[in-house]
Amino acid sequence: MNIIIVGSGAVGATICGQLAKEGHNIVVIDTDEGAINEISNSSDVTGIIGNGADISVLREAGAEDADLLIAVTNGDEVNILCCYAAKKLGTLHTVARVRNPEYNDLLTLTGDDMGISMTVNPEHTVATQIARILKFPSATRLDTFCGGRVELAEFTVSKKSAICGASLYNIRKALTSKFLVCSVRRGEEIYIPNGDFVIEEGDDVCITASEEEMVKFFKEEGSYKRPANELLIVGGGRTTYYLGELLKKTHINVVAIEKDRRLCRELAEEFSFTVINANGTNQDLLIEEGIESTDAFLALTDEDEENAIVSMFAKTKKVPKIITMIRSLPYIDFFRGVGIESIVSPKFATAEQIIKFVRSLDATHDSEIESLHRIMGSEVEALEFTVKEPVEGITGIPLKDLKKKKNTIIACIIHEGNIIIPSGSDIISSGDSVIVICVDKKMMSIKDII
Repeated sequence: MNIIIVGSGAVGATICGQLAKEGHNIVVIDTDEGAINEISNSSDVTGIIGNGADISVLREAGAEDADLLIAVTNGDEVNILCCYAAKKLGTLHTVARVRNPEYNDLLTLTGDDMGISMTVNPEHTVATQIARILKFPSATRLDTFCGGRVELAEFTVSKKSAICGASLYNIRKALTSKFLVCSVRRGEEIYIPNGDFVIEEGDDVCITASEEEMVKFFKEEGSYKRPANELLIVGGGRTTYYLGELLKKTHINVVAIEKDRRLCRELAEEFSFTVINANGTNQDLLIEEGIESTDAFLALTDEDEENAIVSMFAKTKKVPKIITMIRSLPYIDFFRGVGIESIVSPKFATAEQIIKFVRSLDATHDSEIESLHRIMGSEVEALEFTVKEPVEGITGIPLKDLKKKKNTIIACIIHEGNIIIPSGSDIISSGDSVIVICVDKKMMSIKDII
């Protein structure tokens, strides 16, 4: 596809690099000459210096014949204008990053008229991820498929774990829960394991199961944690606001600490939080507000360093669940390496959503990408496909006989509403939803597994 990306910051660069690898023709627009030069040198793309809302710049970028324009500048208004202008020029589809909640109603009302195919709200997406983890804190990351019926959970194996030191074959025999180990990260290495693979202490493991079986697995494995009822948050920005919306119908008791008085007022007026106007990095204050007894601690300020510091302090206080927001993509692996386990990233979430949308546009007629999640530090992809009609070489064939690509696994099949954690004798049929885990990040169709 011919794709124009407006904005070459962290999100734009991530999207650009991935889509260029997948063979798309990419043109990147940015007012920063240095950023354009850097992205042009690192990826096989064309760079244009200019304003993405300028008609002449869009024409130079080929908007009249483009399949897709993605606007991910730091300005919501610029992103909306870019999409509107590109659509008027003839671009088939447009995507805008829009963070301001005040624009939600406007875009709902005028989305079709503005020509925007999809909007991405990074903070809302992250808030949704956090709410999911709070419901299932045994996992360091939790994604869902099939409308929430299938869970994909990452967790770190401790020395006391029932699966530590055992092969997958023996684990499946020893535990009664129905699950599948999809991938394992050990240091810098990623594995799509077979039955002989032995789990070791410190491994980051990803499993798939239904919600009921996932609870059963973590209880048998030994790291089950009950859903959080007491929550302490440092940071009262957009992510906390959206999280508050998601938690309105729950019985979770929330204490939020924010140093900006205006944000404190907004949270206090909108939610039944306890809102404290103070600096959340103050350790004495955190102790006073119950960090030693809370079920979960969330570091959600706009400063990565502050979030990392208070998260490490929470770890010394043995908080059962710690969730840390990191905005700078290059820092994520570093902070994970120093023991910060559950990391959420607005920029990463934005890139993931947009790449899923691009794959959906590019998918073949016989299968469709319903969900896409990048897991294991973005090294592995988990995709949900709907198989619309028979696919030669795939449907009706036992999984053990499929000539699958290396580092690819069928993690789950939903057949006639039933969740199947597959064995070698199971088959894929027309109408099934299929979850595929792969290291190769170029899957557009269920056909790509072979």
